[in-house]
Amino acid sequence: MQRRRRRRSHAGRYWLIGIFIAIVLIIVGVVVGRNMAYTNNLKAVDPKSHKKVQIEVQQGATSDQVASELQKAGAIKSASTFNKYIADHNLADFKAGYFVVTKNMNVKQVAKQLNGVGSDTPLITTSKNSLLITEGESVDQIAASLPKHSKYTKQDFLNLMKDQDFLNGLQKLYPDLLSSTMSASDVRYHLEGYLFPAVYDTKKPKNLKALVEQMVAATNQRIQPYLSEFQQENLTVQQAMTLASLAQKEANTPSDMQKVAGVFFNRIKAKMPLQSDVSVQYALQTHKPNLSLADLKVDSPYNLYANTGYGPGPFNNPGIYAIKAIAQPTDEDQDYLYFVANMKTGKIHFSKTLDEQNAYTQKYQNDNNKQK
Repeated sequence: MQRRRRRRSHAGRYWLIGIFIAIVLIIVGVVVGRNMAYTNNLKAVDPKSHKKVQIEVQQGATSDQVASELQKAGAIKSASTFNKYIADHNLADFKAGYFVVTKNMNVKQVAKQLNGVGSDTPLITTSKNSLLITEGESVDQIAASLPKHSKYTKQDFLNLMKDQDFLNGLQKLYPDLLSSTMSASDVRYHLEGYLFPAVYDTKKPKNLKALVEQMVAATNQRIQPYLSEFQQENLTVQQAMTLASLAQKEANTPSDMQKVAGVFFNRIKAKMPLQSDVSVQYALQTHKPNLSLADLKVDSPYNLYANTGYGPGPFNNPGIYAIKAIAQPTDEDQDYLYFVANMKTGKIHFSKTLDEQNAYTQKYQNDNNKQK
């Protein structure tokens, strides 16, 4: 009888072990499955699509509401994945406004976009004749998108950018705005930096010249409150718009743009080159995120690694917050000369010395390489 009880005891123990192993395998399978689903949902909805999607963030909207709107608009695969990502990276502080994302953006890029500054007015309309110029777009990028929203070709636009009679006429209309760019040398496009980011009806103006004049007029109107501040800083409008175009690309929030502006002014005072990758990318006419040492030595007046000062002119068309940042920089008295962004969190770290800068760069190297 005792031997039979031992057999039953062993059999019961094996049965319990089998149940335990099965439960563990189920749990592991669930965890692995969830991780795979999460990783997949972080990817872009359509990596090959450049289709723009407009999102409106309402005042006081919760992260759940924002995530739901993004999924409904087809900008992300999963609202729950988006919520987990922004919670893990402390990116849930959304500001009210209109934002534009594209379907080839992954969750990290969408979250970064929505943590920037939104527009008070819609950026995209359903009309085929509505041309959207986003903050930081260059003349070449505007030219490329124009044919999709108008009867004009890319070359029509680029030819107009080089039409000296047209440019001279605009200068007469807006002398305070355009005189310094028209007198600048080695400039690729004299209107780079002066085509204000907004939505334009391409059908209403009688011709392409009238459409471009609207863009310049919008810049002229927005810049008026800051002209006296530029003068106090001994900046020409061309120099101010050049710095604004750099701040536009180097930072995402108005406060960071102002701090970045402070760094630029400190470097100029110290007779140091501005050393912005944005300038090299413009010189090379490329958008690649990883620049080589050879790239940094490219022979171009736009290369602000190789040249001190401001260069010929703006590198893109900045928005109002970037323009304001140059008129009202902050933290100049902190003597910051360097900055580097942690692209995973979006936080910009400012340094006084090269050693501090190198330490931050090394610290965030892995995170930043993953984001590129």
